[in-house]
Amino acid sequence: MFDFDADDVISAAQASPAFMLAARFWTGTALFRMGDDGWLLRMNDGTIEAFRRAEVTGQADIMVNGPAASWAKLLQRVPPPGYQDPFYNDGRSGFRMEGDMVAAVAPFYHGVQEFIEILRTVRSGPKTEVAPAEVDRKFDNAVGRYMYARIEGVQYRIYFEESGQGKIPLLLQHSAGADGRQWRHLLEDPDIQKNYRLIAYDLPFHGKSLPPATIKWWEQPYILTKSFLMEAVIAIADTLDLDRPVFMGCSVGGMLAPDLAFYHPGKFRAVIAINGGLAMGKTNPLPGMERTFGSPQVGSHWKASFMRGQTAPTSPDAFRRETTWVYSQGAPPVLEGDIYYHMIDHDLTYEQAVQIDTARTAVYLLTGEYDFLATETGTARLAQAVKGSRFQILPGLGHFGSAENPDGFKQAVVPVLEEIASARVAA
Repeated sequence: MFDFDADDVISAAQASPAFMLAARFWTGTALFRMGDDGWLLRMNDGTIEAFRRAEVTGQADIMVNGPAASWAKLLQRVPPPGYQDPFYNDGRSGFRMEGDMVAAVAPFYHGVQEFIEILRTVRSGPKTEVAPAEVDRKFDNAVGRYMYARIEGVQYRIYFEESGQGKIPLLLQHSAGADGRQWRHLLEDPDIQKNYRLIAYDLPFHGKSLPPATIKWWEQPYILTKSFLMEAVIAIADTLDLDRPVFMGCSVGGMLAPDLAFYHPGKFRAVIAINGGLAMGKTNPLPGMERTFGSPQVGSHWKASFMRGQTAPTSPDAFRRETTWVYSQGAPPVLEGDIYYHMIDHDLTYEQAVQIDTARTAVYLLTGEYDFLATETGTARLAQAVKGSRFQILPGLGHFGSAENPDGFKQAVVPVLEEIASARVAA
């Protein structure tokens, strides 16, 4: 039974700067179907007109449907994995979103998320949150510059940042629709710098890497293919004259890691996949949502709120929000185009993964506990195929480990990097 005091909920929402900012242009209704209980929120240009009980069979602009047991987990002070967000889930939670994606859900999901935070606080109490400490330095160690690399016959001006005094090159690949800022915490870590030369780059069309000036890129859709992505990483490594670098990638980069090990054996001494897996087997990268990421009717808040649902509630809120801020700054077609590789063109099969030779390229698989691939059919299936690989579920981490929870990610990745460095010394 979800028996909220409507006045308490409205007062809490009105006292929440985060909700009021997220909902300031919202006109419409949201129906929260909690098993047999229904609650309707009515908004008018950012003002709450009503929050009241409603029939679960009723209609609204946005409808968040879920079993009572799933809502009970979602509204815990710290939701368990798979229940951190009603939109982003791995299928276990039973949540389903209804409504016009372009006209209602995407523009105002940011407000829905913040309102669910209000319901969570009213039901379970506030979560203790400690702000990250200020850094004790005047300048960061990372230094940025541009390189020129040729990919599929076209010259690209690619931005990258690097740090560290180590002899082992470490290439850092960001996730879909983002850029190298996701690795800023790792770039400043002295424990990693001593063995590694860290290189975080922005793929072409991402971050500070502009589209190429020599082709009419605006006359064709942006689509990230497997061939382009693999060639881009190889071109970056060759342009920088890197000798058997280590590759570490998150999300899209996590899918790319086993592709590199399979198609370019021995080119990399090791690959580290953050939230990687086998082929997703999709024919449509975003069923029901394919128009939202590139639609001119949808603002950048949608990308941010969608990605916020992929972070872990156990990660510091400041870094979760920073991760989504980066996503809100991507060019309109980039996230949609990147997801094409993640969901479709990354077609690595179990049979192919079995052929990966970990004696030539070591394979490490790290997946956040709150990531949808933290299941037996997710990264674990890839690990089962790649004999000699190392697989670990990272407690308390979501989809963007190094960006959303630097301390938690460091605890997991430093032993991996030390093992790789020790293997180099032994060799």
